[in-house]
Amino acid sequence: MNREPLLLTEAEAALRLQVCTRTLRKARHSGLLHYVLIGRAIRYTLADLESYIERLRQVQPNCPPKEPTRRTSLPSRKGGEIVPFTERNRRR
Repeated sequence: MNREPLLLTEAEAALRLQVCTRTLRKARHSGLLHYVLIGRAIRYTLADLESYIERLRQVQPNCPPKEPTRRTSLPSRKGGEIVPFTERNRRR
């Protein structure tokens, strides 16, 4: 019988979420992540982790349609001459 633990340590919870423990601490201090305090030991339930994930869930908004662009000519260069990159410093 392989049973899931009732409570997870900070390291176990971080491993499950694939984040570092510091990320969990920041989320806990900001109130985004609920936790269980037993004495001085901080533990997390699977429901705590699932609700944290739901709070962070985002949907990418649709991009507004692009306006058609008009092609413009390139800005004119002084002298109108194209100089290869390797020869630029030689001409000065």
